[in-house]
Amino acid sequence: MKKLLAILLAVIMVLGMVACAAKTEAPAKTEEPAKTEEPAKEEAPKAEEPAKEEAPKEIVQVDYYCNIGAYLITLQNEIDKWNAGEGAEKGVYLNLISNINTYSQDLEAFLTAGTYFDLMDASNQTWVERGWIKNLREIGAEYPEFQAMIDSYEPYINGYHEKIGCLCGLPLELVPIKMAVNTDLFEKNGLELPKTWEDIYNCAKVITENGNGEEFGYGWSTWSAVYRRLTFKACMASTETGWWDPNTATYKFSQYEIPMNYLKEMYMNGYMLGADDLAIDPIRAEFAAGHVGMFPAPSYDYAVYTEQFPAECNWTVIDMPAITEGADQYKGVYLDRVGAGVCKPAWDAADQAKKDAIVECLLFLNSDYLNGTIYEMGGMIPYKPEVIANANVSDNMGPQWELFADLTNYVGMFQYPDSAVVLEGDNYATVCASYIHGDLGDDWQAVAADLEERYNAAYADLKASGDTDVSGYEKPYNHSK
Repeated sequence: MKKLLAILLAVIMVLGMVACAAKTEAPAKTEEPAKTEEPAKEEAPKAEEPAKEEAPKEIVQVDYYCNIGAYLITLQNEIDKWNAGEGAEKGVYLNLISNINTYSQDLEAFLTAGTYFDLMDASNQTWVERGWIKNLREIGAEYPEFQAMIDSYEPYINGYHEKIGCLCGLPLELVPIKMAVNTDLFEKNGLELPKTWEDIYNCAKVITENGNGEEFGYGWSTWSAVYRRLTFKACMASTETGWWDPNTATYKFSQYEIPMNYLKEMYMNGYMLGADDLAIDPIRAEFAAGHVGMFPAPSYDYAVYTEQFPAECNWTVIDMPAITEGADQYKGVYLDRVGAGVCKPAWDAADQAKKDAIVECLLFLNSDYLNGTIYEMGGMIPYKPEVIANANVSDNMGPQWELFADLTNYVGMFQYPDSAVVLEGDNYATVCASYIHGDLGDDWQAVAADLEERYNAAYADLKASGDTDVSGYEKPYNHSK
């Protein structure tokens, strides 16, 4: 509770400066130039009087709390241009507040405490049920231009974007999960690119032992999503399903024994950097600096290593190695990311001018122009094929972007009820971290059995309560090649 109060107090101080001043006063009107006397002798042609300046519109500020980090610089630059141009003309100022490392936890704390942002990145069924997310279709019914934008995205809207009848956000980007490899360290140590997790371990061992305490084979992080995204999802080319099986409506963790044991061995032997003390951006910075041999990477990490933390090493992209040789008989997965949504309490409390401003920001943030601009610098893979086709991709784009953006053998993911279940005991992120630190012994199957028992019991309670529509979690799923 003390930690939560500390977070809220710090944020409220910031919001007092950036979020409460929703309107700015128009500057004082400039005086017209003094008129000059006409010549006495001959009449000169009259010069046109300077146009009178119109008083600037009052500016309405819209606060957007987002979890974008990889292409944040480009996004902020584009927002700045929009604020100075079209936004100013419309009397709107879009204020971007970014938090990637602890986004979900912090935002839930804000919402629980009644601290609301106008826009937020959220597609969470539990938050819909709590009344925190506004249905964008209801906004479209009031604003025809925004309804036309919804219509343009309709072919791509799925269960990630629309929860129990609430359109939380429009489709933003497709994000395949692959692996970034420092080819300088592989060439230096005479290594071939890894094809299995055994190869990952052996390469990490060689790189670290030859690295003199400055170079490490594998990168890891304290990031809360590191196990779900960079282990469970990343390994799905080798597994029939993930930690959640929508076909049987059960949790299953036993299939991750090999990667979890290799992660544990890399940590215990010192072949891994970041598991104790580095959040997601700091470990990416270490990879970019050339200190890490391998690190799993969503496709937007291209922008990380070209813009956010420009790579000082030569690097390439590979599909995530198989759990064992011949196990990669399934397609890998990409994340279906959801664009900015509207906070329902903030919308309900807004006057008409504020609602109009929020819609203007939604139109800009979901525009083909913005998505195309971010695609052109390697930040996102848009849903709309026409955005990709019309983009002017620079000849300077490295080969890594083409490798990242290749979706040939990738497919979208299933939905999972992690945030909806009420779990007894530690969640799997905490358990996985404890396991690789050696705190839970060496028997992953026993650890997995405990997780499965607790998670499946929690899901059974959720389903029996009738308080949550679970149909989205139990849709058939097949990602075989």
